[in-house]
Amino acid sequence: ISKVPFYVVTVGKYISSAFTERLAQYMNIVTVEVPSSKLRVSEALEKYRKDRSDMMLVLKTSKAALRKTLRKFASSETKEGQTFCPIKLWQSALRQEKAILDATLKIRWQRNFVEMAGWVPSDDVGTLIQIVNSELSGRSNVSVRSAPGPNKGDHGEISSPPTYFPTNSFTEQFQSIVDTYGIATYKEINPGLFTIVTFPFLFGVMYGDIGHGGFMALMGGYLVANGAKHEEMIRKGKLGELLSGMHEARYVLFFMGLFGFYCGSIYNDLFSVPLSIFSTRWDNKGYWQGSPGGGDDQYPYGVDPSWYGTTNQLQFMNSLKMKLSVILGVTQMTFGIALGALNHIYEGDYLGLIFEWVPRMLFMCCTFGYMIGIIIYKWCVNWENRNVAPPSLIQTMIKMFLAPGIVEEENELYDGQAEVQLYLILIAIASVPIMLFAKPLIKHFCCHGGRGGGRNSSNDGYGEFGVHGGATELKSVVTSTNEKTGLVGNSSSNTNRGYGSLDDHKQQHGSTSSHHDDGDDDDEHGGIGEIMIHQGIHTIEFVLGCVSNTASYLRLWALSLAHAELAEVFWSKLIMGLGLESGAGALGLVIGFAAWFSATFAVLICMDTMECVLHALRLHWVEFQNKFYRAEGYKFVALDFLSKEFVSGE
Repeated sequence: ISKVPFYVVTVGKYISSAFTERLAQYMNIVTVEVPSSKLRVSEALEKYRKDRSDMMLVLKTSKAALRKTLRKFASSETKEGQTFCPIKLWQSALRQEKAILDATLKIRWQRNFVEMAGWVPSDDVGTLIQIVNSELSGRSNVSVRSAPGPNKGDHGEISSPPTYFPTNSFTEQFQSIVDTYGIATYKEINPGLFTIVTFPFLFGVMYGDIGHGGFMALMGGYLVANGAKHEEMIRKGKLGELLSGMHEARYVLFFMGLFGFYCGSIYNDLFSVPLSIFSTRWDNKGYWQGSPGGGDDQYPYGVDPSWYGTTNQLQFMNSLKMKLSVILGVTQMTFGIALGALNHIYEGDYLGLIFEWVPRMLFMCCTFGYMIGIIIYKWCVNWENRNVAPPSLIQTMIKMFLAPGIVEEENELYDGQAEVQLYLILIAIASVPIMLFAKPLIKHFCCHGGRGGGRNSSNDGYGEFGVHGGATELKSVVTSTNEKTGLVGNSSSNTNRGYGSLDDHKQQHGSTSSHHDDGDDDDEHGGIGEIMIHQGIHTIEFVLGCVSNTASYLRLWALSLAHAELAEVFWSKLIMGLGLESGAGALGLVIGFAAWFSATFAVLICMDTMECVLHALRLHWVEFQNKFYRAEGYKFVALDFLSKEFVSGE
């Protein structure tokens, strides 16, 4: 601490003494008597300098000893050569004591009994009973009850068991993508299973390139092959933050690379250069010549390499990728709507299944489902054998809504197209008022003010809940033990119910008939007007969402086009322009390759990868999951003192 000497001048001997004593006492100032002679002043200064030097030496020695001790605590080595941190062990021990104290505060204490209640996965019930009986020598009783589904109380609160999905190092990385959006409600369909395939596939559609996808697959394969080694390095703190993050997503990176390679093979695109694996079906002048054997079959796999370098290459690839994007988008959204039916069936919400899910599926299939149907049909027809040009699908869809039942002969795709489109339009239009009015009116007039059509409830609050859905079943567990006699306690006889009592949980859920679905998760106490407003919001959101979500899938086409065009620019300007065609020989080729590799790695492999990942996340969270996934649950977190999360304090 820096100190500044000062002196105070006062008038009068007594005033000076009183003033300095009080000032020194108030401000904790050390007073020093200045000798009268110059020699004694020099001796006093020398003495103070020596004392200060000794104090600085003591402080330096103490700091060195403290650093040595802290380094020893920060990293110690065992006899096996492994290192550990005693401070982290102490912190883990403190967290363990805190968790035990927190659990103890939730126990219901009685004079002779101790009751604990909680959740346990159904597969671990036998292990729990065995552990409790072995620890308490048979002086306990473990009661296991089936877990109720999500219930809504009289005050709007939602009480349900936690959601638990067993995962491993592979599935955990994809499940985290879904959990970032929200935790599934208990027994709700889990999108994580489908995300394993759909997420890297949609990424590959946007990123499709044999070279770029292959590079990413090799990088992901390296991380997967060295997973155990990297885990050990992370535990020792020797792996950098960037590599640690890539290690956590190693399987996702590997699958994204594989699907990028696959989609690149469909596009026949290797760093913007096509591969002539099979013989082209076009001659040098752009005329169709068929297969080499004289047949009329198409190019067997992917895009014919003759399309690259032509004047209509961009027009052809735009048409192909745009239609593929719409087909993939409508297919995934239709699949999401189909998954919603399983939620309705599990919840026993057959009213919502018939008057919400069925109209939604009909509306989607009669509009955008029909659109992808005519896209595929137009691809499969050889229009050279007809006397008319292939009609524009955009004009066909516009006229389908503006002029239903009318199709000009020259724009007809198939016989009876006008009648088919008229019926589809009528079905789609009729499904909207059914979605809007049917369920609220039936519940209001036929089900006692809207209390029907939900999940089947039971009188005791635990009921007969079927085991369906994607999550592992959880059981309600209550453990009672008599500390003195070992007798089983009767929890229902005690009026002083503590925190966590299952009887309180039973009374809470047994007093209300629960139901919960997309259209009636509130409004139980509102009038028919409030219910209609709520249903109208969901109906409008779905109808407009079908249009906006389908358009949103066009990002697959846009990003795929941007990726391919950037790759073509880098190749033509750097490899060809700066290297092969520059006239600089080998030196120009080396410089051009270095510039091409740097630009490709920085822009296409790093930046474009993050962009495609963000867009794939958007398509899953908004366009796909909102068709069936409510994500209103909370995660089951077991009290595991040996888990990585508990030890690290995450």
